[in-house]
This record gives sequence, C-alpha cells and structure tokens, in this order.
Amino acid sequence: EKYESAKSSISEDIVIIKRAFEEIEIGHIQTVTGAGGGVIFTPSISTLESKTIIEELRDKLSESDRILPGGYIYLSDLLSTPAILKNIGRIIAKSFMDQKIDVMTVATKGVPLANAVANVLNVPFVIVRRDLKITEGSTVSVNYVSGSSDRIEKMFLSKRSLKAGSRVLIVDDFLKGGGTINGMISLLTEFDSELAGVAVFADNAQEDREQQFDYKSLLKVTNIDVKNQQIEVEVGNIFETEK
Repeated sequence: EKYESAKSSISEDIVIIKRAFEEIEIGHIQTVTGAGGGVIFTPSISTLESKTIIEELRDKLSESDRILPGGYIYLSDLLSTPAILKNIGRIIAKSFMDQKIDVMTVATKGVPLANAVANVLNVPFVIVRRDLKITEGSTVSVNYVSGSSDRIEKMFLSKRSLKAGSRVLIVDDFLKGGGTINGMISLLTEFDSELAGVAVFADNAQEDREQQFDYKSLLKVTNIDVKNQQIEVEVGNIFETEK
C-alpha cells in the first residue's frame, strides 16, 4: 500500500534479489508465508572477503607496541571499532547460520564481540558476570580456575538470562588458558543447556591448556617475544572444515 505495488511484483523482485545476494555472498533472504509472514534478511560474508579482513587484522595484531607487561596483548582499540566489530561478527556468525542458538560471553571485553555476532544472527546474547550485581536478580554461580592466574574464581549468571534447553555459542576476545570458557561451559550444565560452539577473536598457541572443548579462532598468536618486542600472528582455524 505504501509504494502502490502489487504483491506479485514485489515477490518477483525478492526472487531476483535473493539470487543476486546468494551469488555474491552478501547474505540470505528467507520468505515466510501467511498473514504474519514477511521477508527476513540475514547478512553473510564471502570467504574471499573474510580472508582479506583477517589478513588486515593479523597485520594490526602483529604491531610490536601491543605487547603489555606480563606478555598480554592490547586488543581494546580493535574491539571497540564499530567497522571491525561488524566484520568480525559477520565472519563468526557465518559458521553458525541457520542454528537456533543464544550467544554467551563474560563481562567485559567480550561483550561488544558477542553483541556483534548476536546482531548478525538476530539472536539474544547473555552476559556472565564476575561479580554479583543486585540488578541481576537471582543468579547461578560456579567456581572456575582462572587460566591467567591459576586462582579459583567465581562467575554468575542471572536465572532469567537463559532458558533451560538452550543451545549456546560462547564468544570471547582472547583464549589463553581456557579457564574462563570452561567456567561458562560449567554454567551451561547448571542451566540444562547445550554447547553449540566456541568462537574467539584470537588464541595464544604458546599457552599450555587441557583441550576440553573445540573452538574457532580468527587469529592465532604463535609467539610473544617481550624482550625484543615482537609478536608473531597467524590466521586461526576459522576456515578449517569440521570433521
């Protein structure tokens, strides 16, 4: 009515756009029939564009001035840039398209990343806290071993955040020892929910960790030389096909 167009004409246009978007891998268009139906567009990204973006990020992450005391890497500038976050969200989301999932992360650095992924997939995302806040209401807590400090720490999730029986994609910024992600996986058990996958922006290949979960990473840090201020970074396993 708004554009004074016939439904048949609009339907034909949608078919053309659907084919064009899929051919150049912009995204997917789904039509839902019935009175309450409509058209849903889900963004995607081509493998070629993904690889170009990740190579650019690899160069940025390899900059020597990112090394912090203790062998940590400064990521905040990358994970606070909207254009970069949007592209990372598209790349991670592509691996989990057409799945009914929730996205989970832990406060605070993982929040923008999880939001970017959830936005592309158009699904809810929940935030696990490391401290108890009264605004969260009733919570479930678990103890976990922090991979960076080897200390026993605690994390909390509001009972209203996640429904029982959910499938959950865990998203985080940097995988070091794996303790935080193992803690979130333990929380899923408390909520009778299932792990759909784990995705991280980068992981530290130097770090010894008990591999208790499979994960996808965009970048892999293979060496941090604090003395000579050098970082060696490779493309992660995001493009590897699952066996």
